[in-house]
Amino acid sequence: MAAAQLILSVDYEVFGDGSGEPRRCVQDPARRIMQVAEGFDAPVTLFVDAAGFAMMESELRSVCSVAAIKAQLAAALERGHDLQLHLHPQWEGGRMDAEGEWQLDLSRWRIADLSDGEIRVLLKEGRTWLEDLARSRQPDYRCIAFRAGGWCIQPSERVVRALRKLDFLIDSSVAPGMRNTTKGEWLDFTKAPKLPYWMTRGDVCTPEKKGLYEMPIATARIDPVRHMRALVAVKGRPDAGFASGCEGSYRGPGGTVSGVVGRLAKLSKLGQVMLDFSSMPSRVLIDVSRKWLKQFDGVTDVPLPLVAIGHTKNFSAASEQALAEYLEWASGEGIAFTTFPAWLDALNAD
Repeated sequence: MAAAQLILSVDYEVFGDGSGEPRRCVQDPARRIMQVAEGFDAPVTLFVDAAGFAMMESELRSVCSVAAIKAQLAAALERGHDLQLHLHPQWEGGRMDAEGEWQLDLSRWRIADLSDGEIRVLLKEGRTWLEDLARSRQPDYRCIAFRAGGWCIQPSERVVRALRKLDFLIDSSVAPGMRNTTKGEWLDFTKAPKLPYWMTRGDVCTPEKKGLYEMPIATARIDPVRHMRALVAVKGRPDAGFASGCEGSYRGPGGTVSGVVGRLAKLSKLGQVMLDFSSMPSRVLIDVSRKWLKQFDGVTDVPLPLVAIGHTKNFSAASEQALAEYLEWASGEGIAFTTFPAWLDALNAD
């Protein structure tokens, strides 16, 4: 089997409608994720929702929360973790009401639905916010990777064009085989190529000889009954699949769904799963990883990227156990741990 390098990516964010207390839904679970990973000398890549935190920072009532967020991100860099850009466009123009609840324009959920100018401004401002924070602690920091909020990068031509013009090198929005038909939230990666990574100049599901690197989130088919049992187990837990003390709503432009199980049900037909360490037990994570690595054994001479995903708001006590068990397995299999920039540097060095 080909050598592999695991990239632990985490969407560092509150809920898409602005709900969720930052300390309990972001900081505390992120701290636990990094603590588990550090036990295996594994760096974590935090995909930071810069648009969300920048908007919170502009509101006097949430300035202190964002200061704590920024302190955690700076400390994460110093401990060997990485920060890259994640964007939820609905934060643009958001406001906090008299009750302290954020009111966001959910019609802006999908970055791909915005104008060329809006896309470029969001990407540029988000990267600037992140780089200003990071370079105060790490002068050579590079923001080179992007993940679209809600994975909603399609139709991707204009987003990819903007990313390339702004010198981004990597996108990691694609999850092969996944699909969401919900109005205002749609995505369709069922035609993604059967490759561990590829390059694109427009359609993220069409490989080309040059362009932006697409480093997809690892996915695989598992037995539908097994998938259903995993989802039922999440729903039946006291935490219902949320980080300890984290509460929020999965309200989106297509309406409200019930909890993490409803959110997951939007994304796939039963049996198609992401390598998601915040929602799947370790035995499923191991199975997905084995299938991904077997599928691409011998495809490339460079180490295979194995991109896992998690969400801070969903990182429960059960997730913590699953991640520890999964990383123990990965270590035993000789899988190395890396970040997007480090993997790309190694690729370009060959």
